[in-house]
Amino acid sequence: MKGNDKVLEYMKMAKVRSVVLAVAAVSAFSHHAIAEVELPVVPVSDLARGNQVDLASDEDAAPGQSEQQGFDSSKLPAIPVVSGSVLRNDVPSAKPLGKGQKVAEITSIEDEEPSGPAYKTTRNVIDAVPGENQLVNVSMGHPNRIVTPFSDPKVLKLDKDALVTVKENVVYFASDKSTPVTLYIREAGDENLAVSLTMIPQKIPPRELFIKLPESAYMAAGGFGSKKAEQWEKSQPYEKTLTDLLRAIALGDVPQGYAVRNRSSAEPAPLCNQRGLRFDFSDAQMIDGQKFKAVVGVVSNLADQPIEFVETNCASRNVAAVAAFPHVYLEPGQKAEVYVVLKDGVEKSRGKKRKSLLGSR
Repeated sequence: MKGNDKVLEYMKMAKVRSVVLAVAAVSAFSHHAIAEVELPVVPVSDLARGNQVDLASDEDAAPGQSEQQGFDSSKLPAIPVVSGSVLRNDVPSAKPLGKGQKVAEITSIEDEEPSGPAYKTTRNVIDAVPGENQLVNVSMGHPNRIVTPFSDPKVLKLDKDALVTVKENVVYFASDKSTPVTLYIREAGDENLAVSLTMIPQKIPPRELFIKLPESAYMAAGGFGSKKAEQWEKSQPYEKTLTDLLRAIALGDVPQGYAVRNRSSAEPAPLCNQRGLRFDFSDAQMIDGQKFKAVVGVVSNLADQPIEFVETNCASRNVAAVAAFPHVYLEPGQKAEVYVVLKDGVEKSRGKKRKSLLGSR
């Protein structure tokens, strides 16, 4: 029994010691928490502006916080005040600046306005005159595009350094030297008419040139019938060729190998006459092929009642086909396009004329 009493007494003493140690730990923790006082909060903006900050004041602390903690803030080390200019002035770069370099302000992409010249090339038309040479400024080191009125152009040049390529009716010219180069452009198989151009390469953007011949020169040369137009015309029966030609013109298309131009004042207008209808070919379009030439005009109803357009009222010896679109029955004041297809296209005059021994005939 005595042994048991001693064990119980020993266990009671151990519990008392445990309680004392726990109380001591709590007391030490509370003293340590009091010692670790929160530092006052200082706005970064004040430091950046160089404002003096009083760390000993209790304005930023909660009311009664200093008294409750019993902490003397005057014992804290003072934080040096640094001006915000040190973040902007005399900032060393990662790599020394070269001669003529400087640190520039970075702007937003949205606010940045495009600086520098905006290069833009415009349509350039060359009014070529047979027998006269035209001086043309072109790009040096870049291809230049020359659109000719010839269906199958041939180019004559003597400069070996200049490059010339022909694609259908377009001539491409390029040279990496500033030496002027003269080109003679003509229709294949015809030496009667040629366009003379002197290309002057310069450091400018590539150019696209359109050669325009006067109507008198075009008519004197007998037109420039395309071989592709001739192949298209011969690839099908006569009637189907005319039907496809009128259909393509009505839909706003140009048949393969055909060319569109304005009617010359030297070309006679089709003879169309029907009571109550007015035919206007003053601003007519000419669509030239190899064997056919289509004239596009306007027909309008001047009467006070509907009138049906009759195609035979435009018939003549050299007319192959006539059609109107989009209306054949015209209401009062209504208009439509009228298409008159002429045979043999432009009259060809190749070579020289021979005088007849029988006189004029």
